[in-house]
Amino acid sequence: MAKRCKYYGLIRVQKSVFLGQIKAKWLKIIHGELTNTINQRTDRLFIVPISPSQFKRVLQSGAPPSILQSVADKKTRFID
Repeated sequence: MAKRCKYYGLIRVQKSVFLGQIKAKWLKIIHGELTNTINQRTDRLFIVPISPSQFKRVLQSGAPPSILQSVADKKTRFID
């Protein structure tokens, strides 16, 4: 599952939490792929879309690098 998330340009922010920008047309594809990957009895998958304006309001504390900086980094690949 982690490999697929990274393939789509998502950034791992915790062991099973990924973050990134992705177009709506890819959302259903990713959801389908990941749904087929998880154990339906024991695992859960949440995809939480937020608008760019909401994303800019994300607050972070703790160890660097900043999630917002990571997502804005031009080296980070995103699906457009």
